[in-house]
Amino acid sequence: GTPEQFNELSSSIRKMSKTMPASATEIAGVAEAAGQLGVPIGSIEGFTKTMIDLGVSTNLSAQDAASSIAKIGNIMQVKGDDLDSWSAKFGATIVGLGNNFATTESDIVQMANRLAASGKIAGLTMPEILGLSTAMSSVGIEAEAGGTAMTQTLTGISKAVSEGGK
Repeated sequence: GTPEQFNELSSSIRKMSKTMPASATEIAGVAEAAGQLGVPIGSIEGFTKTMIDLGVSTNLSAQDAASSIAKIGNIMQVKGDDLDSWSAKFGATIVGLGNNFATTESDIVQMANRLAASGKIAGLTMPEILGLSTAMSSVGIEAEAGGTAMTQTLTGISKAVSEGGK
């Protein structure tokens, strides 16, 4: 970013700290993590606001949300400034799923993080990955074990489909 863009971001962080239940230091930390994870400067403000909101309204910390969701966005090839609106939709979706199923937002995001790469390779959409993550975590499957097993399953299915035959 340019010095002007960084000055605008700094100003927006101070403004957010006056209207959100987080300190300017915490907000800046999330913005810093967003930048390190490849969120473009034009999307950092909106992305950071969404992550702070998730940190306040869910059992995810804002830092964990930023790290996980940015990585999932990278895997799903969300580009540039689209990450801002995509992350807001993603956040709203996981809150809705967490509120309506026997799982938590943190468990959904952890499972989605484990499934995103193999899901993308297998042609799954983000809603499908989130649905699968919610279903698996709702029945008590842990992200580590479930992610590994489902990754192997999705990889096997994808390989079988690409090779054809019986």
